[in-house]
Amino acid sequence: MSNFVDYLIKYNKDLKPIIDATFDKEQIAVGKIVPMAGDMINDYKKFLSGGKKLRGCEIFLGYQMFAGMNKEEGLLASLTIEIIHSFLLMHDDVMDQDDLRRGEPTIHKKYAKHFGDHYGESMAITLGDEGMFWAYRILNSLHFSRANMSKASEFLSQVLLEVGIGQALDITYEEQHKFSEEAVLQIHRYKTAEYTISGPLSVGAILAGADEKKLKAIKDFGIPVGIAFQIRDDELGMFSTEEELGKPVDSDLKEGKVTLLIVKALEFASVEDKKFLQSAHGNQKLTKEEVERVRTIIINSGAFAYSQKAARDLVEEGKKFIPEITDNIVYQKLLVQLADFVIERQS
Repeated sequence: MSNFVDYLIKYNKDLKPIIDATFDKEQIAVGKIVPMAGDMINDYKKFLSGGKKLRGCEIFLGYQMFAGMNKEEGLLASLTIEIIHSFLLMHDDVMDQDDLRRGEPTIHKKYAKHFGDHYGESMAITLGDEGMFWAYRILNSLHFSRANMSKASEFLSQVLLEVGIGQALDITYEEQHKFSEEAVLQIHRYKTAEYTISGPLSVGAILAGADEKKLKAIKDFGIPVGIAFQIRDDELGMFSTEEELGKPVDSDLKEGKVTLLIVKALEFASVEDKKFLQSAHGNQKLTKEEVERVRTIIINSGAFAYSQKAARDLVEEGKKFIPEITDNIVYQKLLVQLADFVIERQS
């Protein structure tokens, strides 16, 4: 457990047999209802196989950090949020009308090959719904104390309700062209921050019996770090490559996503560049040259530097609360590295 990246790699290795056993069992069970249901479980497993599984790793970390001793149950608990995360991504891809996810066709595009776009979207929504119900069934079947199980389930439900509110804000602000730093950070707070960092850590901690004081410290750590996570996500969405992201790097710009980069570029850029940005944002027909000009404006205006500093400041703010979470030096180090990983990652 030399650093957080190694911890994440080891977690993924340990989780794989749990995923295989869980999905194989479910595929047999639902396949008895109708063969198509078994195929859906297989598609879900393939979709879930990609990604870093950061949130699941954090549940397991939170569980271990508070002396959770049942490794297999801790890993199974962590799988629930990865199943939930897949469900949210399936639905998000429908809303964003994305064609690719992790370099593969999105679920709605995969199913559209059978009977058209409406069928594809309907199946992606249905498959996501099934995943949500399945995740909660797994969570409620774990062998922890009923009090901790109930508290964890209630806590996770509240986090997911806030994710829905954040998503509603996101798509509404896009339509309203609401370009302000306050609006961006509000979306990040509810759509991403707790769901990505403090929420998973807290679920694991709750299952291990952590008290309210520790849970507050986790939240104080995780909210700013989680906001920084989304700021970095938006930077990658503008400046990464399709190979690293697994989807077109111009999709956020063409969809008209409201990001800190765009907000600050519109604030800092020259009159001419601002006019171009306004015409480019949300334009589905942008050329590669026009996308590159947007990138240049974001850098030259100082918006990219502003975004990077904002993310770093948030991470440093969150780190201040690590000693209140745990006095274990090993876990303190992992939390520091987790916070740094959030803004240093390349995908």
